[in-house]
Amino acid sequence: MGITWIGSFLRNLTANRNLLKNLILRDLKQRYVGSVGGFIWSFVHPVVLLVCYTFVFSVVLRLRLDPRVGTENFPLYLFCGILPWFMFQDTVVRSCGAITDNSALITKTVIPAEILPIAITLSNLVHHLIGLTILLVALLLFHSIHWSILWVLLYLPILIIFAQGLGWLVSSLNVFFRDTTQVLNVLMVFWFWFTPVFYPAEMVPDSFQTLIAVNPMATLVSGYRTAFLQLSQPGPEQLLVLGGWTLAAFLVGALLFRLSKPGFADVL
Repeated sequence: MGITWIGSFLRNLTANRNLLKNLILRDLKQRYVGSVGGFIWSFVHPVVLLVCYTFVFSVVLRLRLDPRVGTENFPLYLFCGILPWFMFQDTVVRSCGAITDNSALITKTVIPAEILPIAITLSNLVHHLIGLTILLVALLLFHSIHWSILWVLLYLPILIIFAQGLGWLVSSLNVFFRDTTQVLNVLMVFWFWFTPVFYPAEMVPDSFQTLIAVNPMATLVSGYRTAFLQLSQPGPEQLLVLGGWTLAAFLVGALLFRLSKPGFADVL
């Protein structure tokens, strides 16, 4: 995959920007089709989630964290880490069926198929930004906001690129191997619990620290959390590993999608 293909892809994306916009709007509307509240539910769900976390972990379990992790407020600590995970998981899992669920668009119209997973990624980005807004309000009420939050401007594009690459990968695989969705769901369960979302990475025994070190989502979750809670950022080695995984996922996903794309219509 060379510069020529990348240039062609960007030109196609620009030429089909209105189609991409319509696909994003369609995806956003389909989430709450038929509901009276509509897009308002995008704000309600994260707020309810934060309230539930607060009740379960602060009122019922009465969990308190070591202040060295940035806050003693466990729901706030959890919310900082779970937002990037939700963005990643929802993008990859929903992208898995992006081609098969829109088979009519592939077989009966001429559109660049790679736009379908991109629309899902950007639709999820809208919801992610809503979650970040709610998190900022929670920080103002229960913690504080520091200039360190600007680190999110580094981590968010990395998160998008990483999820997009894997989204292309699984969406193309699912066209030819329909068990991809089931395998992905199982993989996501393991990946979630081996990512320090509910617990600090420092609590993991030394014998498993290698798994944390090579896990790109562990670095992304830690990066988000340290940005919002004013802690020291992951070291250069961790960022280098994260960058390597992100670039590899994007290039492999894009290449596989490109090679398998001509066979989509025949299988679908």
